[in-house]
Amino acid sequence: MEKMKDAPVPEGEEPKSDAEIVEEVLKTKVKQRTFHMNVVLKSSSNNSGKGTAVVAAHVCDLEQKLERSELRVEVMQEEMVAIKLKAEEYEAACDKELELLRKKSQEQEEKLAHLMALSGAKAS
Repeated sequence: MEKMKDAPVPEGEEPKSDAEIVEEVLKTKVKQRTFHMNVVLKSSSNNSGKGTAVVAAHVCDLEQKLERSELRVEVMQEEMVAIKLKAEEYEAACDKELELLRKKSQEQEEKLAHLMALSGAKAS
């Protein structure tokens, strides 16, 4: 933006106002959002160039905050996916462990029944 402000002005043309420079930067460097452009355009028609620059700076700040928030949301979603995956893995491990315990219990019951049958056969 500073480069555009300091750029030489061709003969016969007036230097660009702060509002025009900010508008151009917003069009080329920042994601265009209709709301933000409307704020800049309304401000440029209602305020002086200095006020427009303040509004544009505020708009840029809000856009950066929005982008940071969107990045945080993405990170949180990725973390949530990872947590869900760990929970599913833990649940699968618990199910496997439960199945092993059931098998051992069944084996113990079969051994006990066999021993009971042997002791009953010996007692007769």
